[in-house]
Amino acid sequence: MKIEEGRVVTLEFKVYDNKTNELLEDTKDVGPFFFIQGFGNFVLKVEEALEGKEVGFKDKIVLSPEEGYGERDEEMIVEMDRDQFVEFEDLYEGLDFIADLEDGGEQSFIIKEISDDKILADGNHPFAGKEVRFELEVKGVREATEKEVEVGEPLFEGF
Repeated sequence: MKIEEGRVVTLEFKVYDNKTNELLEDTKDVGPFFFIQGFGNFVLKVEEALEGKEVGFKDKIVLSPEEGYGERDEEMIVEMDRDQFVEFEDLYEGLDFIADLEDGGEQSFIIKEISDDKILADGNHPFAGKEVRFELEVKGVREATEKEVEVGEPLFEGF
């Protein structure tokens, strides 16, 4: 079965900083990555490279910051009051959390620094500003269910 819009794709991949060759992410550590092709839930250039491919396809794809995770934006580094985190049981540097924005949207942040009354958080993707290299292999392709299309992401039995 070929990868096309509306199909669930299962990938194994490694992401490297293409300039330093540092391994940034490896699905072997957390399990395969699943997404629905054409729904904008994965890196666009990778989705484009996968279009029409089948199980077993392997490739190396180098992405500029603009094609991948964007340039770093210093305005995405914000200082927050610690009292905004009272509902957090465990607060630590490196914690990834979702914050509600004034415009009604949401943004993912990572805590960079914690002081007595302030939290420094970074809303940039950890790979922002990096030229990255994906080394990937397609492990599965299947039709998305009606429910998956409705919610816009793969669902798994029991969830």
